[in-house]
Amino acid sequence: MNKSFLVTCVISMLTLCAAPSFAATADDGGVNLKAGTLGAGVELSKSLSDKFSASLGFNSYHYKTTDSASGIDYDYKLELQSASLLANYHPFSGVFRFTGGVLYNNNELKLTGKPSAGSTYTINGVTYTAAQVGTLTGALTFNKTAPYLGLGWGNRPGSKLGLSADIGALYQGSPKLSLSATGSVAGLTSDLEQERKSAEEDLGSFKWYPVLSLGVYFRF
Repeated sequence: MNKSFLVTCVISMLTLCAAPSFAATADDGGVNLKAGTLGAGVELSKSLSDKFSASLGFNSYHYKTTDSASGIDYDYKLELQSASLLANYHPFSGVFRFTGGVLYNNNELKLTGKPSAGSTYTINGVTYTAAQVGTLTGALTFNKTAPYLGLGWGNRPGSKLGLSADIGALYQGSPKLSLSATGSVAGLTSDLEQERKSAEEDLGSFKWYPVLSLGVYFRF
């Protein structure tokens, strides 16, 4: 994980915690436990006034599954990991809020293909045997720094306990795909690169990631 971003997040939160009060609720600190499309997470929040607050959060989720097609066993691994630094604006000093900020985006999807004897791969229109390709690995990654904008409900400055909900979008940029194989037969490397470029172009429109979450918060 990007150390400079984490250092910035920690310094920001310490600064918030040490900041003088702007209103009667400005010395509120809190914790928000949540789950959603970014995984399970925890947020540390700080009220700055009756309309403004800031939060530092961490999210994580891991999922593995397997599938088989045409004699090839595929292992899929989804790894969601992110850290957020967000600002909240409560225009009516109530539960409704606008949220904006930035996330360190370490989300990644990994793929491993292991063929059985006699099976084949078709790569860039060319058929290769299992022995020629060996094990095929791929990874889908995104921009590490991702801006976030959204709307939320709950976690109002001054409230001690309640539910929260968020809906928004994370701009992660066009996905970046890597492909490699353990085989070294002639032509394989160039065909893999052409296949990678084609797949990456097909995925180019997935620049925005939807963010939905529900949680419970308490302040102290």
